[in-house]
Amino acid sequence: MSSKVSTDRKREIIEGFYELAKINGIENTSIAKIGKHLGMPPSLIMHYFPTRNILISNLISFILKRILKIYTPIIKELRTQNYTDPETFVNRLFSRDWNLLIDDGVFYSCFSLIFRNETIKREFRNLHVKLREDLKEILDQDENLKEKNTALLSEQIFVIVEGAYYYLSMVEDQEEYEAKVIIFKNQVYQLLQP
Repeated sequence: MSSKVSTDRKREIIEGFYELAKINGIENTSIAKIGKHLGMPPSLIMHYFPTRNILISNLISFILKRILKIYTPIIKELRTQNYTDPETFVNRLFSRDWNLLIDDGVFYSCFSLIFRNETIKREFRNLHVKLREDLKEILDQDENLKEKNTALLSEQIFVIVEGAYYYLSMVEDQEEYEAKVIIFKNQVYQLLQP
């Protein structure tokens, strides 16, 4: 019972941290502010997360779990057939659902910390490795891609997707945004050709 309470409390703290970071940014979200937001003493937060870096590492794990949900429709499609429609696949990768799953400001705030903190850098690298591994597993299940090097393919796809999201986050004009998305999608379509 105590283990479940501990797990639930940790999740509550991480979710509270995430919600506040969306509003204030990670750099302006202190343990004291999280405690106030959640109605719990900061000492309780520190009981579960003794340092801010441990708290941020757990936030990165939280982000990963949320991001992996982007694959859910693709995996469902693969379970009913042995391939995924390239359009479904590519549309999912470039879906605005990423924005519903994770706040870009929180994601990039975490990312910026890799330049100053080796532990966070390692956690963030693990996040990216996991995303690529899961994508490779999906590609491995697609019978149309049997002849492809799926490890290389997943790396190439993620380079396009990550670069696109970074760049597109600065594009405000909707028409320009949509035109660029088509260009990036077409690059992935070309990679998926058998």
